[in-house]
Amino acid sequence: MAITTYAELRAAAANWLVRADLTDRIPEFVALAEARLNRVLRSRLAETEVELTTTAGSRLVPLPAGFTEPLRLWIERSDGRCELPFMEAALIGRSSVRGEPGAWAVDSGSVRFDRLCDQAYVVILRMLKAYALSTAAPTNALLAEAPDVYLFATLSEAGPFLRDAELAGAYETKLARAIEELNAKDARSRASRRLTTELPALVGVGAG
Repeated sequence: MAITTYAELRAAAANWLVRADLTDRIPEFVALAEARLNRVLRSRLAETEVELTTTAGSRLVPLPAGFTEPLRLWIERSDGRCELPFMEAALIGRSSVRGEPGAWAVDSGSVRFDRLCDQAYVVILRMLKAYALSTAAPTNALLAEAPDVYLFATLSEAGPFLRDAELAGAYETKLARAIEELNAKDARSRASRRLTTELPALVGVGAG
């Protein structure tokens, strides 16, 4: 059967476990699998951009729902968007100066800027978003591209509950291989994008 939705993933897990009595437990296995995947995967499939708006007189903006890791941040200006440098929260300072943000950090549950904003600014945060399937959010990019990763991660979490070390070990092996293949594909994709970006500049240099 195809595994393209949360419901289909739960059904597939029940089929592979050959345990119809685990229907109520399988959502727990999926949630545990996602918690693990959110820690170990750093795939482009989790990348997203979110528009945030600062508040005049504040240096903090709450992080969006599903945030797991920051990547880049831009501030919108009339002539386009400009990337701001990232700093460690402990180094960004607590200046009372007001103005346009010049740097940013992630501090607890907020984006923290290096100064108080003198007005509302629109900023674009590129981040990794958590995998979190539900009835209301039945699919995501990871499930669409790598249903085997989702399935094997879910089945691996079922092993300890069933006290079946052999089953857990078998699916851990399958999961490790699937993650390795996904990471290799992701690396090829990133390399291709870098080449596409750099090639015009290299051609321009050679043309001179």
